[in-house]
Amino acid sequence: MLFPTDAVIAVTHRCNARCVMCNAWKRQTPDRLAPEHMRRLPISLRTVNLSGGEPFLREDLGEFVREIRVRCRRAVITISTNAFLPERIEAMMAEILQIDPTVRLAVSLDGLGESHDNIRGVPGAFDKAMMLIESLRAKGYAGLRLSMTLSRGNLDQLLGVAELADRLGVELGVIAAHGVKTHLDVEPGVFGDFLENPEWLHEPFEAVISRWLRSSDPRRWLRAHFAARTYYHLTDRPWRFRCKAGEDFFFLQADGEVYHCSVQGKAMGNIIDEPFEALWRSPAAEEARRAARNCPEHCWMICTVRGVYRRRAPRVMLWIAWAKLRAHLGRFKLRRIKQKEI
Repeated sequence: MLFPTDAVIAVTHRCNARCVMCNAWKRQTPDRLAPEHMRRLPISLRTVNLSGGEPFLREDLGEFVREIRVRCRRAVITISTNAFLPERIEAMMAEILQIDPTVRLAVSLDGLGESHDNIRGVPGAFDKAMMLIESLRAKGYAGLRLSMTLSRGNLDQLLGVAELADRLGVELGVIAAHGVKTHLDVEPGVFGDFLENPEWLHEPFEAVISRWLRSSDPRRWLRAHFAARTYYHLTDRPWRFRCKAGEDFFFLQADGEVYHCSVQGKAMGNIIDEPFEALWRSPAAEEARRAARNCPEHCWMICTVRGVYRRRAPRVMLWIAWAKLRAHLGRFKLRRIKQKEI
């Protein structure tokens, strides 16, 4: 059996945000994961996202990075943050970059000004995020990127955040809010009412995708494809594929539980209590993989579709070539959803 290449690791349940699309901050589950448990990760990993909760609430976050870098030598490590503690994060990043200069930092930005504050549930959240972003840029940090989670409350902010990312010269990742039963305590399907008014989605998505397709950066072309598929996912026209949760990737929660994915949350075992190789081959793991093979969700998140991009690279490249040509001609259009389909 092959071992996974991608992992999302929630190093803590604690969070200092009050996000409207997440209930992680309501959890009282203790954190059991410690840096030494990273020595049990499979060496096959190529991408590791350190998440939470808010990972910078852990004093020993740098030790997690150290252990992962020693264990998974070829993995790209990204830390996701809400940026509510800019001074602390900047100081900790200085130490982390001494451990691993290649670590990337993804700062959540779900709107401009009060729009971001309202989504994140904390006044001044936008200003703190910008404080951290500007400070790291001024120091020449090249691993910075923005991450925007789309929900009902911020669709009108998509173009503005994309324009801000361009001005800052950083990448922007756009994902749709999903119901997540594990660490976020949000039931799947709760954000499924975008179809009530698909025009909310069409114009901002089309503008941003066209913008990225006209750029000279191949990474933005890929983000344009991902954003287009996000649009179709939200309008109930997902790109159908066989999910390889529990094969290509897994989610590790801060209590040590390994899940095949974070949305459906089928537990495979606990990395604290047993070796990874044993839990990966366990009956519970095989049951989780069977569930993934028959899963109707077709979740469109980077952790679930990274393998899809690898397997369908020619098809993605053809779409990019076609869409990029039309964008440069001013003729790129997303297929609109018809009212009768609602």
